[in-house]
Amino acid sequence: MRLTLVVPSLQSGGAERASVLLAEGLLQKGHEVSIVTLYAEEADFYELPTRVKRLALNIASDSPTLFHGVWNNFNRISVLRKEIRLLQPDIVISFLKETNILTLLALINTNIPVIISEQNNPVLDASGGLWDKLRIFIYPTASKVVSCSKGVNDCFDWLSEDKRAIIYNPLTPIASDQKFTNISKSVTVDSDQKLLVAMGRLTHQKGFDILLSAFHKISDKYQQWQLVILGEGELRSALEKQIEELGLTNRVMLPGVIKNPFPLLKQSEIFVLSSRYEGFGNVIIEAMACGLPVISTDCPSGPREIINHQVDGILVPTEDVWALASSIERLILDPQEAAKLAETARKTVERFKLQKIVENWEDLIAEVSNQKIELAF
Repeated sequence: MRLTLVVPSLQSGGAERASVLLAEGLLQKGHEVSIVTLYAEEADFYELPTRVKRLALNIASDSPTLFHGVWNNFNRISVLRKEIRLLQPDIVISFLKETNILTLLALINTNIPVIISEQNNPVLDASGGLWDKLRIFIYPTASKVVSCSKGVNDCFDWLSEDKRAIIYNPLTPIASDQKFTNISKSVTVDSDQKLLVAMGRLTHQKGFDILLSAFHKISDKYQQWQLVILGEGELRSALEKQIEELGLTNRVMLPGVIKNPFPLLKQSEIFVLSSRYEGFGNVIIEAMACGLPVISTDCPSGPREIINHQVDGILVPTEDVWALASSIERLILDPQEAAKLAETARKTVERFKLQKIVENWEDLIAEVSNQKIELAF
């Protein structure tokens, strides 16, 4: 089957990683796969398998005025329509709100089924702007709206149940023989230090300000521990200022985005997710697969669907600095509990392996394909 995936870019991010993994998995299943991005290829962070056809449209740009915004989006719709039709896909799968809306508009009256994937909590991630309003009008035209967690799916209760599906994001395959040398050219890890690690975009959503406050509360008691936050984003300056104000300059590292973070995760002792909200929480299953005990906020949506509290990880109330600090200290003081959580976590993530998730997607693709055939008669 010819399948086309549409995503804003292949820059660093959970949705982008999910799209690349899905392309790889579908290719392994014998499908003909292409990926269309709105951004140019120069912006890529992730690499595609060589047999995946790549079409970088380079039609993403900032719009200085409302008029420019309307014009640019009409142009994007026109280009998307033309290029996707040339690919002659049997089914199109689109990722992320704005791209989903543009893709659905572009393929009106083309008889090409469109499955759209929602990768974040649409209520908590809403801006209240035009795109949120358009989603309500346009999403019913999709063949299926796929949510990456049950929590996200619940936010679409205004859509009929037959329009909705839940498919978790797949786990990135992690090689067992990779070795860690240093974090970056400018930052190295002291081998005598124990590492508390977090990962994600440096945004308000990820709650790294909360994590810094929690780490500050216990840092004096545990001088041998360092905190490493992997990621990049608009709050870098604010977080650097907070680190300085808390007196944690030599205890916290912000090395940016790392192409392959898994060797570092394997060298670490504890992983923390401090988010205010999520769509799923890809980094949780990656940390679990690397053999780390995970502490996560019980935020909407995703962590509670991955972690069984005190069985394969620990859940704490969202935005509760003291609870987060206490849970970190608990695992520092009880390495046996940390090891037990990590051991159970390795088994938990088996259900997120790429092969199993791709099978779920194939079932959905077959369902949508059959619907198309029925409509043709």
